[in-house]
Amino acid sequence: MDAPLKSLDGGRTPAASTGADHSFFPSSFVPGQASFWRCPHCRGVLECRKETLECLTCDDHFGQVDGIPDLRIPGESWIDFEEDLAIAREVAATDLPLEDLVRSIYARRPGWEEGLIRLRTRQVLAAPERLHEDVAGWLAEATSEDSWLDLGCGPGMLLAAAADMKRSGYGIGVDVSMTWLVVAKRLIAAHGGRPILAAALGEALPLADGTLSGVVSLDVIEHVDRPDVYLREIDRVTRPGGRLALSTPNRFSLAPEPHVMVWGVGLLPRRYQARYVAWRSGKSYDSTCLLGSFGLRRILKRCTRFAFMIIIPPVPEEEVRRFSSTKANLARLYNRISGVVALRAIFLLIGPFFRITGVKGA
Repeated sequence: MDAPLKSLDGGRTPAASTGADHSFFPSSFVPGQASFWRCPHCRGVLECRKETLECLTCDDHFGQVDGIPDLRIPGESWIDFEEDLAIAREVAATDLPLEDLVRSIYARRPGWEEGLIRLRTRQVLAAPERLHEDVAGWLAEATSEDSWLDLGCGPGMLLAAAADMKRSGYGIGVDVSMTWLVVAKRLIAAHGGRPILAAALGEALPLADGTLSGVVSLDVIEHVDRPDVYLREIDRVTRPGGRLALSTPNRFSLAPEPHVMVWGVGLLPRRYQARYVAWRSGKSYDSTCLLGSFGLRRILKRCTRFAFMIIIPPVPEEEVRRFSSTKANLARLYNRISGVVALRAIFLLIGPFFRITGVKGA
């Protein structure tokens, strides 16, 4: 292990893998107990009250739902905070089985048909097992130290997968949606994990400087309002030597834009993209902003101290098997030639998606 996690009083807390002091990560509100989380406004220490967290520096107060602190501050987001909070409270008060709980959330989506609701529900429940290969592979270093963050954890699928695999690191989760965090709490627990979760913005992480040994953030950077601030926050909360793992679709991919399945979106100037998507599909494109490999490289160099690598991953065989015969053959051809070193520059331009791994410098 690298350096152990710093505690709030400036001492040291043992790493949270084997023999860890898990009391450092309180899962309930114990009055008078200092929280692991920090104030998203001033980064001051938060102290637990009966039903809230209170900042000892700026006196701000933060509520909670189902024991999950709501540390979101006003800012641009793809969701309405008040609506999300109301749904989260309603969901937390139910005693539905996990599958029915996930299904009930998707059923609230306007225009979603029953087949799509069932499909997305199955995908959430099956994802922890599907993610085992990633956790053991390209995410291994970012999730193997003492404390790592799943930033944009959604319903907790990656954290549940890590719990399944008894990773030596201890994962915590942050997401902008309190509703999905209520689901994440139950999904992680169902897989034998101990949920440590908070609702917060990626641009205002409620964590102390240098807290983490790793940050994983999958398919998130394209949805944040300020990717530069988001990356600076990741850099701030990661200690020297800490690991980074990001993934994101490529703006200039020759494949359809994966969020709306429309061709050619990234080839247009940004000011025309939302109107083009609405014209072609009737869908909203207001909360998505893809980057190409050059844009990713520039912003990572400008906003972080990570020595990073942009990886062109293969299309997973599990996905290929679901394709039509023609599409599957094309995907397998892509997997063979995308690994050719001489063709790397081409696939950095037109490949469908990227993975970014890195190590933070001093």
